[in-house]
Parts: sequence; C-alpha cells; structure tokens
Amino acid sequence: MRLSPAPLGELPPVTRWLAVLFFAGWLAEMMLGFRLNFHLGLVPFNLVSRFWVWQTFTYIFIHADFWHFLFNAFMLWMLGRIVEPELGSRKFLLYFLVCGAAAGLLTAAWQPGSLRPVIGASGAVYGLLGAFAFLHPDTKVYLYFLFPVSARTMAFALGALEFMMTVSKASDRVSSVTHLAGLAVGLAWLWGERRWRERPVPERPDPAVLEQAEIDRLLEKVSVKGQASLSRAELGRLDAYAKRKGGRA
Repeated sequence: MRLSPAPLGELPPVTRWLAVLFFAGWLAEMMLGFRLNFHLGLVPFNLVSRFWVWQTFTYIFIHADFWHFLFNAFMLWMLGRIVEPELGSRKFLLYFLVCGAAAGLLTAAWQPGSLRPVIGASGAVYGLLGAFAFLHPDTKVYLYFLFPVSARTMAFALGALEFMMTVSKASDRVSSVTHLAGLAVGLAWLWGERRWRERPVPERPDPAVLEQAEIDRLLEKVSVKGQASLSRAELGRLDAYAKRKGGRA
C-alpha cells in the first residue's frame, strides 16, 4: 500500500467534496476574516457558554491561510483515497465528521474560557492518519517526508509529540490538543469496532436437539413413573412429536 496522492478525477466522492469544501472555506476566510472565525470557527467560550454547537463542525472547513489549507487538503488527498474505499463513503464521512467534532469538543473542554478561534481540519485529518495506521500498520511511510517508519510508529510518534506540545503549551498558534484528540478518537472508534466484531458469540443450540432431549426426558419419566405421571401439556408434546414422526404416543 503506497501513501501518495491520486489524480483528482480518481478521488473517491466524499474525499473530493471535502476538498472542495476546504477550498471554499479558505476563500471565505480570505473575504470575511475574524467575523467568519468568530461565528463559524470553534470559539471555546461560545461553545461552552452560548452553546454554539454548530461550531464543532463548521470550524473544520475554515483555514487560516493558503499553507494551512494546502497541508490539510494534501493530507486529505493522500489519506482519503485509501481510507474511504475501505470504510465505505457513508462511514468515511461519518468518521471524518465525528473525529473533527470530537476534537473540537475536547479542545473546548481543555480551554473552556478561551475566546481565540480554532479553525482547520487538522483534528479530522489526524483521525484519518489514525485510520490509515490502524488499517495498514506495517506500511512504510516517511515521517515529515524524511524518516522511513511504519504507519503504526508514525501514529504513536505523532501522538506522543502532540501530547508533549499539549501539556507544555508550546505554541499558541497551533492547537495540539485538537490534533491529539482527533487521532485518539479515531483510533478508539476503530479499535472498539474491531473488538465488538471479534467478541465471542455464543452458539445457539439446535432446536431439534433440544426437542429430542425433552422427548427423551418425558419417555424416561413414563418408564419410571408411568404415563399417569405426565401432565396434560407433557402428553400434548409427546402426542405432537409422535404425529410428526408417523405414530401416536
């Protein structure tokens, strides 16, 4: 499995439309700036105190500048072409939005009083990174385009880096907690889903075997205590069984 861009026309449908929305959000950001960020970006204070819940989704599609848009669109382009066909388009869209929304909610919980807008699809994109690493853990990728590692190692390395940046508050411009939350939620979803599928399912007993065991019990009761010991319901079961087998009890 090679992690690389595909021709635009070969992208799966949801990936293609998400890229279009990224582009539209970037254009809207250039035209409206802070007003767009305040109302459609993720402002933790607005989400927690005013319950502007739509921000947990709309912030995903707004990007601060061209390079911010280009990086997330590029990662979507590379990852979406692999992950979407494997999950299916409907589930892929739900997964992408859940990772992005959960990352937004956890960001707001981390800094509930912040008035600084958080924008961008990085939380959802980190969820896609987690999905790729989960589905293809041994595939070789280049971390930061330089270091060859397995996809599993990449996910752990990026998760550890984002965790350290979160607790140290290394940058005010990059929301590391959003990245970390998107990655963690995506991995938790897929791991939980796999465990659910692999859970042991108790075998259902064969109805014919159960019926034969009950008939054997009744016949044993008759041989020990006589037919008079049977209740009306038990006699009915024996009679019905005998009729099906060609006789009469």
